[in-house]
Amino acid sequence: MDYQELDQEQDFEQEQEQTHVAKAPKKKKLTQKQLRDAAKKRRRNNFSSALAVFIVFLGFFLVFSLITVGFIYYSFHNTAKKDDTYTLKIVYDENVLHTIEEEDANNEYGLYVPFEYLAEISSLGLAGEGDNVTMFIIGTDNRIKCAKNSSLVVINDNPIRISSPILYKDGDYLIPVSLLENYIKGVDVTYDKEKMVCSISSDVKKSDISLSILLPDSMAAPYFPESYKYYDYGNDGDNSQTTPPDIP
Repeated sequence: MDYQELDQEQDFEQEQEQTHVAKAPKKKKLTQKQLRDAAKKRRRNNFSSALAVFIVFLGFFLVFSLITVGFIYYSFHNTAKKDDTYTLKIVYDENVLHTIEEEDANNEYGLYVPFEYLAEISSLGLAGEGDNVTMFIIGTDNRIKCAKNSSLVVINDNPIRISSPILYKDGDYLIPVSLLENYIKGVDVTYDKEKMVCSISSDVKKSDISLSILLPDSMAAPYFPESYKYYDYGNDGDNSQTTPPDIP
């Protein structure tokens, strides 16, 4: 190839490049209105995306809240109200002294026994003032301090949270049967699940009653102020007396 042909080839390539450059489209400049419309479109798209994310988040939040509230509601009612309801029998020396039908023995917290009936089969006494009362074993230093409508009790100076509160109704304190089962020895609690009967019993051979939480060495003897009311259920329905029982 001579120099003339080489020059012709280079000239051809330059013409081709200029042709391609000439054919390349020029970027069209947008008007102010088009720019404003494009900005509005971007804002609408961003708002729609944010709204969609918010709706999805709100949906998850509502579902989670409903599940949480449902769980709390179920847990509360499942704990407070027992599925099994029993007729209650108070037995002393194999003799049935009282029978309490299930609609009266059970409430939203569980199975309860009136202290009046409990005192008939045990050496338990009760003294108190206002909302605070003390259940004690007569002739000993053992006692359970409790407050009306509270599940916090103090057994021989040991604070304990029991599963059901101490209640007060019709002039008498209602004691949870679970308290007898777990913390009071000498009073037997048995269940007949076929007949749905709970029996609370004691007899003359088992006159000794004690608490499962023993007395600490440093605990002082119980002291009841003169203003305290002593409950005595053996005086023809009068459940109070001014003379305190024999307490060492």
